[in-house]
Amino acid sequence: MEKVVDVKNVTKLIGNNLIIDDVSFSLEKGKIYGLVGTNGSGKSTLLKIILGLYDSLGEVIINGKNLRYNFNEAISDVSGIVDYVSFYDYLTAYENVRYFSMIYGVNFGRVREVLDIVGLNANDNRTVSKFSLGMKQRLGIAISLLKDPKILILDEPMNGLDPVGIAELRKLLLSFKDKTIIISSHIISEIEKIVDEILFISNKKIIQKSIKREDDRCPILFKLNNYEDAARILDVPILNEDTSVYLNNSEVSSTLKKFTNSNIDVYRVESESLEDELLKMLEGDFND
Repeated sequence: MEKVVDVKNVTKLIGNNLIIDDVSFSLEKGKIYGLVGTNGSGKSTLLKIILGLYDSLGEVIINGKNLRYNFNEAISDVSGIVDYVSFYDYLTAYENVRYFSMIYGVNFGRVREVLDIVGLNANDNRTVSKFSLGMKQRLGIAISLLKDPKILILDEPMNGLDPVGIAELRKLLLSFKDKTIIISSHIISEIEKIVDEILFISNKKIIQKSIKREDDRCPILFKLNNYEDAARILDVPILNEDTSVYLNNSEVSSTLKKFTNSNIDVYRVESESLEDELLKMLEGDFND
């Protein structure tokens, strides 16, 4: 798969405070990534580094262009929303997006296109001051789409949204088949429904790639009387009651039959949620 973003050994210090330490990962074309971590773990800082808003040690390579040495070329493929998006509350959605299109040097014809993409009516005469939070989030995304970026970065886009707003945003993001998207969020249950892969920051220093979902597999925990034989059946190096293995429904069924045929008693089978799994990974952060 084609890599579109390559973060190499990125370190960020603010004063004497180490925010990110030697972070490396890559993003592949057309995938959606979730960025998860506790408050203060460096999520927003990392996204701002990729957007070129913060400098750092290390390298950020975007579509083969080094962000430090070829900034304009590299950043031309990237857009995003970090922090709060400022709108002109006394203008309509169309007027707001048209204003930004002038700033970006984008043809006015693109204004109606992006409003249509995010499900806002270009002919709606209401001012933004009367918009719901969900509508404002979609308006912000419309503005970020004006230059048709290949890479979209969204920092906490679900914050404050009600269930309807979250569902609308989820549907919108899943419709962007040709874009690479990275989303930070505290709402792990919603991230799980959207992303192809999870990136998590632990102890404010190390980011790791984890939990790739394929073929409806999810982490399964087995309570057994014989883990040694079960590990051989599952072809895993270590298995115990706290070790999860990734299986889909049919694989769970066939595995249980193999256990029975091998005289392995099964006391309990649990499906571990992504939220449970990530909380285990981040447990040290909460205890610091």
